[in-house]
Amino acid sequence: MKTKTAYFAILITLVIASCKKDSPTPTNSSANTYSSIQDFYNTNGVQKQIYTIDASTGGMFVSPKGTKVTIPANAFVTQSGGPVTGSVTIEFKDIYSKSDMLLSNVPSMTYYGAPLKSAGEFFIIAKVGSVAVVLDAGKAITVEQPAMDGFPDTAMVPFVAVPDSIPGGGISWWQNPNDSINYAASSYIYTMYNFSNPADSGTWCNSDNYMFFAAYPQTTLGIVANDDHALYNTQVFLVFSSVNSMVHVYESSATNFDYSFAPIGLECTIVALGVKDGKLYSSFTPITIASGQTVNFSLTETTDVAFKAQLNALN
Repeated sequence: MKTKTAYFAILITLVIASCKKDSPTPTNSSANTYSSIQDFYNTNGVQKQIYTIDASTGGMFVSPKGTKVTIPANAFVTQSGGPVTGSVTIEFKDIYSKSDMLLSNVPSMTYYGAPLKSAGEFFIIAKVGSVAVVLDAGKAITVEQPAMDGFPDTAMVPFVAVPDSIPGGGISWWQNPNDSINYAASSYIYTMYNFSNPADSGTWCNSDNYMFFAAYPQTTLGIVANDDHALYNTQVFLVFSSVNSMVHVYESSATNFDYSFAPIGLECTIVALGVKDGKLYSSFTPITIASGQTVNFSLTETTDVAFKAQLNALN
């Protein structure tokens, strides 16, 4: 009897262990939820870095991504032209990858929508306390951007950001005749002489080759959502495969996203993103752009971790 009892005890233990082993792995219930697309950008976009310098001596700092920023002595004045002394706080962001451009909603495209090849974007604002200050006449900040492929493209020119004309569209870029770009062996040296107005909004700058895409004939690429974009506040982007460029494509109707500057022959991925009921939805559609092409996509539920893993693979 004791032998049978022991046998059944062992059998029951093995059955329980087997059930535990075959049980499905619990799903991740800690995925982020978002109140809006802007909430997604705010959470996942590049976060600002904070540095402090002395106004009278200037200073230098290097970002975690290797951007070297040099500020000369007595560089700043108040917005009314008065002297600035003591500590100055510098808020700074730098963006080099296509994934960071998308997550921050800072596409590399002109104000008119044409794509730009980017060597790096950066944001800067200087403050005394909570009040923004500006550069004094004749003073300049140099921002040395490491060349991502190891050597600089000498066709890069300076661009400055302006708010996009479409509400909620982020920013786009104008060529900036006031600033300049020089080249070192493996970096770009962006020299900025002015902050954007209003100073309290900070300044976005970008080193861009605006001629790269001129070598390709352009077509209108039709991108059609199988879901009503209003339900998801759908955002559509083109992430190019062979060049550091990512553009934001805006809706032209309830389901259509038409892009008039699509370079024929280039490979890219159409990335769509939306938020509905706090959940994240996305679609990734790789294409080679052809004349008069139309592409459909459907959003499916995802997590921010899965979305960013797919997006990082496009860098």
